[in-house]
Amino acid sequence: MMEPGGATRLFEIERAGADLLASAGKSGAASEAVDIDGFTRFLLAHEIFVAVRKEDGLPVAYAAAAPESDLYWLAGLDVDPAHGRRGIGTALVEAVLMRASWFFFRAVGLSTYGDVPCGAPFYERLGFLRVADAQLPQWLADKRRAETPGGGAGDDRTVMIKWL
Repeated sequence: MMEPGGATRLFEIERAGADLLASAGKSGAASEAVDIDGFTRFLLAHEIFVAVRKEDGLPVAYAAAAPESDLYWLAGLDVDPAHGRRGIGTALVEAVLMRASWFFFRAVGLSTYGDVPCGAPFYERLGFLRVADAQLPQWLADKRRAETPGGGAGDDRTVMIKWL
């Protein structure tokens, strides 16, 4: 879990992740610069899972999740690009799934970009399923739109569910 004073480092990780998405053509991700106060409010509204470097305890990744209706909603997952592709993101998602099962949630849900490797393809490898737009209840469509950087319609994002 997040340590006191850890918000600044997690904010740095979030910004690095947004820059990575921007380099993949998701330009709204980096321009949606939330300040540290807004990011801290986001952290306080969620359970935060943190992966740290063994040598010195420096956070290198985090996941943010919270109850949302029948779902445990994965609202954020960012890995410092310098520590990417080592299974850290997978380990954090597995921790979120375990936490959700402890509290008897039916599923874990999220919204992500459908066409970038760290988006839907990553979650599909972990057993998440895409929910077709036509099958989205209005509250999930609204949630996807709210999580779309830049206030876009969310057309390039997809909602995904993993049943527990």
